[in-house]
Amino acid sequence: MFEVLIPSFLIGFSGAAAPGPMTAYVLGAGTRRPLLRAAGLVAGHGVPELAMVAAIAYGVREIPHAHGIALIGSCVLILFGIQQFRQADGHLNAQEETKKPAAFGLLSTIANPYWWIWWLTFGVGFLALHPLYVEFFVGHIAADMVWFGMLAVLVGKGMPLLGKHYKRVVQASGIAMALFGLAFIAALVSV
Repeated sequence: MFEVLIPSFLIGFSGAAAPGPMTAYVLGAGTRRPLLRAAGLVAGHGVPELAMVAAIAYGVREIPHAHGIALIGSCVLILFGIQQFRQADGHLNAQEETKKPAAFGLLSTIANPYWWIWWLTFGVGFLALHPLYVEFFVGHIAADMVWFGMLAVLVGKGMPLLGKHYKRVVQASGIAMALFGLAFIAALVSV
C-alpha cells in the first residue's frame, strides 16, 4: 500500500507545485474563504483524475475526442484569464470564476494537454506496474489538497502585506491563466 501511496503523493506534489492555471486561480482568488476555494478547486480537479484512474482500472487506454475537449477547455481558460485581468480591482470581491472553484478545477484539468499526455503515458505505465488504484488516487489528490491548501493560506495571510500591489498580482495571474490556455492550444496543434 505505502509503495504506491507515498510515490503517488510525491508525484502528485511535484505536479501540483508546477506553475499552472490552478496556481494562477488560487493566487487570484483573494482572502475570502481561501481553504474552501482551494478544496473546491481540488474537488473539481479530482473528477477527471478519478475518471482517468477508473478508466485505466477497467482497461481504457484512449479517450475519445480528447483534443476537442482540451481545445474547448483551453478557450474557457483564456476567457477566465482575461476576465480576471479586467476585473482585478484590488478589492476582496471574488470574480465570477472564483465563485465556482470546482468548475474551474474541472475545466482547467481537462483543458490541459499535458494532463492528458501525462495520464496516457506515465499514469497508465505506473498503474500497470502498481495496480493499487484507490491508493494511487488518494495519494495523488492528497498532494493537491496539501499544496493548494498551503498556497491558499499563504495568499490569504499575504494579502494585507501586498496591499496596493495585490491588484497587480491578480492581473499577473490572469495573464498567466490566459497564457496557459494559449500554450495548451499550441501544444494541441503540435500533437
